[in-house]
Amino acid sequence: MSQLVFLLLEDSLLDAELIQATLAEGGITCELIQVQTGEEFQDKLNSSCYDLILSDYTIPGFDGFAALEIAQQQCPEVPFIFVTATMGEEVAIETLKSGATDYVLKQRLDRLVPSIRRALREAEEIKARQKAEAELHRREQEFRALVENSPDIIARFDTNFRTLYISPAITQITDLLPENFLNKTPEEHNLPEQLCQQWVEEIQSVVDSSQARFFEIEYPSKSGTRYLDVRMVPEYGTDGSIETILSVGRDITVIKRAEIKLREQKAELEELNRVKDEFLAVLSHELRSPLNAILGWSKILRGRSVDKATLERALETIERNAKLQTQLIEDLLDVSRIIRGKLSLKAHKTNLVPAIEAAIDTMRLAAQAKSIDFRFSILDFASHMNKLSGENPKFEVLGDPNRLQQIVWNLLSNAIKFTPNTGRVEIILERVERTDTTDSKVLTNFAQITVKDTGMGIRSDFIPYVFDSFRQADGSSTRRFGGLGLGLAIVRHLVELHGGNVSAQSPGEGKGATFIVRIPMVESNELKVLSSELKEVQDLLSTTHSELSTENLALSGIRVLVVDDDIDSRDFLAFALEASGAEIASASSATEALNILPTFNPMVLVSDIGMPDQDGYSLMRQIRELPYEKGGAVPAIALTAYAGDADKKAALAAGFQTHLPKPVAPDDIVNAVSELVKT
Repeated sequence: MSQLVFLLLEDSLLDAELIQATLAEGGITCELIQVQTGEEFQDKLNSSCYDLILSDYTIPGFDGFAALEIAQQQCPEVPFIFVTATMGEEVAIETLKSGATDYVLKQRLDRLVPSIRRALREAEEIKARQKAEAELHRREQEFRALVENSPDIIARFDTNFRTLYISPAITQITDLLPENFLNKTPEEHNLPEQLCQQWVEEIQSVVDSSQARFFEIEYPSKSGTRYLDVRMVPEYGTDGSIETILSVGRDITVIKRAEIKLREQKAELEELNRVKDEFLAVLSHELRSPLNAILGWSKILRGRSVDKATLERALETIERNAKLQTQLIEDLLDVSRIIRGKLSLKAHKTNLVPAIEAAIDTMRLAAQAKSIDFRFSILDFASHMNKLSGENPKFEVLGDPNRLQQIVWNLLSNAIKFTPNTGRVEIILERVERTDTTDSKVLTNFAQITVKDTGMGIRSDFIPYVFDSFRQADGSSTRRFGGLGLGLAIVRHLVELHGGNVSAQSPGEGKGATFIVRIPMVESNELKVLSSELKEVQDLLSTTHSELSTENLALSGIRVLVVDDDIDSRDFLAFALEASGAEIASASSATEALNILPTFNPMVLVSDIGMPDQDGYSLMRQIRELPYEKGGAVPAIALTAYAGDADKKAALAAGFQTHLPKPVAPDDIVNAVSELVKT
């Protein structure tokens, strides 16, 4: 502990020595600094700090009151004691009122030491209290800053549910200022009734149980539902009773919304997994069922002799089921192209009427087999009829004729499949207009294709999913209708590629369904702009059509090496090519083909891709490394069940000139070989 330092204002050296002796005798160890004038007193106060000031009341040219006034201005916390020989009671009282700690008469110096000790103790207590008050103020300011700036909503309530305090964070949730809540109960806050009731119940629960509560609340704000994680704790008074309830609410909206989204995603993934499993089961069934008929009739034809009628029936069944499988595979490939964004259109000016009629012709036999009333009508016939030529009405769109036919075919196939015997399927083609609601100006003309049926209809809950891939209203093993559930998904994508839209309607199960397709029509002014491009496309299509319509060219004198590990495929190819006059050599592997190549010297190579040990890609790369005279430049056709765009690119990159997907018709393989020989 540092030594005490006292400042003594005393003009008498004798009195100063007496005071010093009194302090020493009383056990007060200090450094006593004596000054005799007002100037010295002022200088000492300016230059140093002191623990106590002792002052005579009467000083020549100066007085005790002046000294007290200076001390109160410069160091009010320092005790000030008058030590004087003469001081009346009134003067003494006045000095105490002015801030003096005490006064001691020189005739009674025995009071000096107790007075000093008391003054020092009181000064220390004042310092401690001031320090505590300063610390408390600092902490209050710190706490207020934390509360006022906290993202959490901090509030205090009395036991009558009135809000005593609420932090500014409440504004972020309710858009209301804290003042709107003060001295109000939850019912008076203008908050939702259910929320008010929950709040009152939670406060009452804290009061009744004297225990903290943890709970969540939902607040319907303008930005959507907000979620708060709330903790309430009781606050007790001096008598031990609950006076107030402190509440801290944390905004967990982001976390809660993430949890909700995760649950939704989980449910969606579970649904997708269910749909996937269901689709795979359906796919297995749809692929295996035609194979059963194909393999069954094949074994019958191999194992016994049959009459002509049975033979025709068997061949018809095999062909029908093979086409069914081909269609299933084409649908899968189309969906794959759609998913990868690779499905494109060969668009040009097209009349919808022939495309619809072609689709109808394809489905007519299926309709007749079920005795379905099959009707096609064109509304507003006269306005679209070419009266000079007598042609069918023109419903011209910018589109791909094959894909447009596919749209109608899929819709008709769907309608016929789900319509019972003796039902009705109706196709309606008409022109509709989309107008501006403000001035009734025609914005767009659409060709509208409507397909109505009297079939099993669509459940209202399934209509939003009717155009989704791999979705079927009934995916169970006991379902009455086949298919992969891809047709309508393909329809929607093809329609949208043509700039149109498709929708489905149904009054309910057993009440039929209606599908409506709208495709923008190409007006005459638009056709002028596109005329040059369309002419080029038409010329190209005309040339292509004339080339493809030519009868199968004879392959006399053309040597073809056929490579396929599947003996049935190999025999089929050999038979089809030999029937057109080609000379055939066959190989069941890449190694066998490489051995045959130099001696046979083929003019065309037809090879499978998927083969054991070495695939077709490897075979072709090895051939392309051979010298010209040993067959290194032989034109080659990749004939494979790997029918995707990536597979085609891989085949061409390996050295093949042509890529043909399986299954292939005899005429197609003959034409492909012929075309390759000519190049």
